[in-house]
Amino acid sequence: MTRLLTISPPMTEIDPNSVKPGWVALLIVLVLGGATVLLWRNMGKQLKRIDFDPDAGARDRAPSDVPPTTGNSVAPGGAAGPAATTTTNAAAETPDK
Repeated sequence: MTRLLTISPPMTEIDPNSVKPGWVALLIVLVLGGATVLLWRNMGKQLKRIDFDPDAGARDRAPSDVPPTTGNSVAPGGAAGPAATTTTNAAAETPDK
């Protein structure tokens, strides 16, 4: 079996002027081009379906801008067990000067 693996076909000199890509390569390129066009059209349709309002971000407040609430009876992080008493932080309620 090793003898079969070591036998190689005779190497002949290839003329670079006679080598051509062939019809299979052309078909592959055409199929890839057609798939690219179809994907591009589908992406355009999907982008047109997006409802984008550029002024919506100016009206909404970011979550970090919302003042923290105190006295919330919900346990933080959804922890189970007895509810802890909430204390208010005086430094958090007074604005900085």
